[in-house]
Amino acid sequence: MNELSRPGSRSGESSRRDRGRRGELAAAVDGWLLLEGDALSCTRALPSGRFDMIYADPPFLTGRDFAAAGGASFSDRWPGGRDAYVAWLTPRLAEMRRLLAPTGSLFVHLDWHAVHAVKLALDHLFGPQLFINEITWAYRTGGAPRRRLARKHDTILFYARTPRYKFHRLRERSDLAHRYGFANAGVQVDARGPYRMTVMRDVWEIPALRGNMPERVPFPTQKPLALLERIVALVTDPGDWVGDFFCGSGTTLVAALRGGRRAVGGDLSREALRMTAERLQKATAPAAGLHTGAQ
Repeated sequence: MNELSRPGSRSGESSRRDRGRRGELAAAVDGWLLLEGDALSCTRALPSGRFDMIYADPPFLTGRDFAAAGGASFSDRWPGGRDAYVAWLTPRLAEMRRLLAPTGSLFVHLDWHAVHAVKLALDHLFGPQLFINEITWAYRTGGAPRRRLARKHDTILFYARTPRYKFHRLRERSDLAHRYGFANAGVQVDARGPYRMTVMRDVWEIPALRGNMPERVPFPTQKPLALLERIVALVTDPGDWVGDFFCGSGTTLVAALRGGRRAVGGDLSREALRMTAERLQKATAPAAGLHTGAQ
């Protein structure tokens, strides 16, 4: 497990199209690996059954272009509509399933545009019995529509590779209006008032990132580190392998390394990979490697 083999390598400088097709090695350090290319080529360059968790945050079928000032950009336009989008995403999800260890889990992060259609595809790939949770990430951002409720949540679909998936029963703070009596077991008090630690629910209220937050980087759809650290802690142990093949700004990989896990990421954008590498170099990684011979 200490060697890194270069997936899809060949002599000479490769073209952008070739890198996208093959999943070209972009950076490798003990504890983490980055591949440049489409999620399909990146996943196909990796061995089966080695990942303990994979997180996927693909385009959402918004019909928009995204760009961050001085940073990365991408298009989320699909001329063929929802059917074309699901047809594009499904083989990538199938490859991610192949990469999972028997105790591994997949988390697919979407919103209202396509989550219902993608869930049907995932039920077909994994079997509905291996659907574990629909996690609602609730947040507060700007916007007040006149003719509908404000859409202020994303959905994260949690599937297991087999019934033997790892799972850690996390707890969360539940604030109380008042103390119900000193005999009430488990009630604690701090500056915010009384609270109790309870078993974590499937609705997660975690603030979305704002431009002035220290962790913010110039990637237009960056997710908060607190969200990914929770997912990593839920289903992995220190030393486990975590993958993200739509890695964007690299938040999943940073969360993995900060928790003592090992990480492999991929993205089609060189700018995204550059900022991811910068973030990973600031994180602490254990000394380890991964054989990445193509299957």
